[in-house]
Amino acid sequence: MRTPAPHRPFQYSRTSAGPLALSTLALPTEYSYATDPLGAVAITHVVGGRMVRECKDDVTRAGPGDVLAISQPHLPYAGRVYCADLRAVTVPLALVQELAGRLPGQKARPLRFTRFTPVSRAMADQWKRTVDYVEASILALPSGGASLVVDAAARLLAATVLAAFPTDARPEPVLADTRDATSETVRRAVAYIESHPADDIGLADVSAAASVTPRALQYAFRRHLATTPMAYLRRVRLAHAHADLVAADPTRETVTAIAHRWGFHHQGRFAAAYREAYGVPPRDALAGS
Repeated sequence: MRTPAPHRPFQYSRTSAGPLALSTLALPTEYSYATDPLGAVAITHVVGGRMVRECKDDVTRAGPGDVLAISQPHLPYAGRVYCADLRAVTVPLALVQELAGRLPGQKARPLRFTRFTPVSRAMADQWKRTVDYVEASILALPSGGASLVVDAAARLLAATVLAAFPTDARPEPVLADTRDATSETVRRAVAYIESHPADDIGLADVSAAASVTPRALQYAFRRHLATTPMAYLRRVRLAHAHADLVAADPTRETVTAIAHRWGFHHQGRFAAAYREAYGVPPRDALAGS
């Protein structure tokens, strides 16, 4: 590390919620680093300054406004930073792989970025907007509260990673997956979802309960219910939110609190989904209770 510029302090902050972590760093000097494998997916936004990152045979250079995946999760990496302001988000590798359709513990090569920069400038901007939204709406929640909301935010970030960055995460369909896409698979999955609506569950949990792969479960739901497992879970949670709204005391409960209880962290989307399902805004259902 070189001597920092005079009168410019080093600043670092880290905010965590459940499996998510957001770090911001400003260091007005040139420095280099080397680190062991993260075992997680880390995405960095270079707000100002510039940096060079090396991971195995790849060298990626980034300047103001650029977004990059900082490493292959299973490999060590190193780099040099030049008077940069950085925002780094860490998402669990297992969650990204789950959303890509891999079962926990599945024997397969680890997730690998085929390129460390987003597929387009639009997707880089989408990543920044998603991080801004999560920081403002989710990481500001009181510690220990709204676990379903935090889980939904983690899944949103993991899904945005898969959309924004080219990876080898998505497996090719196999014949066994299509064979397992039966009505019995749907029955087992529906029974599990309807008995665990308040739990922090995802695609991997439901597919394990149904004794099939995530890909087979997705095929089964599309074939027999014309929806997805996670859309069905949201429908079940919406029904529970409806029941709570109708039964609630409007002097003690709020629409926002009930929506958060069932994992709906965006009030506009919750209100739109509720009105589409029940014909009235959620505030009217609460007022009528």
